[in-house]
Amino acid sequence: MLDTQYRMHKDICEFPSNEYYEGKLKTYVEQPSSVLRVDNRTLPIVFGNVKGKTISLIVNTPKGNENSKANKEERNKVVISIAENLVKMAKIEQQSIVILSPYNAQVTEIRDELKKKKMDEITVTTITKSQGSEWRYVIISTVCSLPSEEIKRDADRAWLSKHLGFVGDPNQINVGITRAKEGLCIIGNQELLKCSTAWRKLLKHYHLHNAVTDADKIRVLISKSSRSEPLHNSIT
Repeated sequence: MLDTQYRMHKDICEFPSNEYYEGKLKTYVEQPSSVLRVDNRTLPIVFGNVKGKTISLIVNTPKGNENSKANKEERNKVVISIAENLVKMAKIEQQSIVILSPYNAQVTEIRDELKKKKMDEITVTTITKSQGSEWRYVIISTVCSLPSEEIKRDADRAWLSKHLGFVGDPNQINVGITRAKEGLCIIGNQELLKCSTAWRKLLKHYHLHNAVTDADKIRVLISKSSRSEPLHNSIT
């Protein structure tokens, strides 16, 4: 196994190293400063909790039409807002940002919205297709959500397959969380994701680092060149 990585901030690397590589992954990269902020603290890893609604959509793919999932609350209220503020407030180049999702429908919907905002140089793709690539900032939209009263604490495999599907696949998680160089922001329904063993471990790690917050409380560090500009969004 190659035991030295030259991509991620050490705090981004810590969880995948311990969980997937027996703690053997060493970091040999300068430690860049993240612009992601929670409670006035700058963090390279952030989980933003949001209770959206999962909907089914048919999308066109190279293999033909397929049923897929999307989540408008994650897309409009959080993911796109964070991406927009990374660009406009923190002055991160669009090409340095990626938005990942397990679902083609969410990818398509986010792309369309970014195009309307003239931010279509931000890469939007599935987690699977992102393998082997890297960006300064990664935003992950997990999509799957359920009302609290429908979530089973002792869910069996069939229930998890129906309501989380490959979102709970450790390989998918590992690929998604190892694409970022200096800032990783995961958006999802914490209560539902905790039904998955893999996500429960990740969220425990993020809680230990005080890196879990309501999605609408995620901020970005404003660039000096932006401080005289008016703020137009609640997520800044």
